[in-house]
Amino acid sequence: MLDSEVFEKLQTASVAEKIQLIEAILQTLKHDLSEQTQPSRNHDQPLRGKLRHYDSPYEPVAAEDWEASA
Repeated sequence: MLDSEVFEKLQTASVAEKIQLIEAILQTLKHDLSEQTQPSRNHDQPLRGKLRHYDSPYEPVAAEDWEASA
């Protein structure tokens, strides 16, 4: 909440100073909102940014299981 001293200073501030204050508040709000939305992006793509390693990416997987069912 606003302290009474801060509130009094705001009332006597110039328009330019008030605009600067509003811009600073909006920047912090934008930053806070972007932090809140980041986890939802990671939830949609849980492997994004994770290190992945493939031993033999072009080798068939469980080829003998396919031959047994044929």
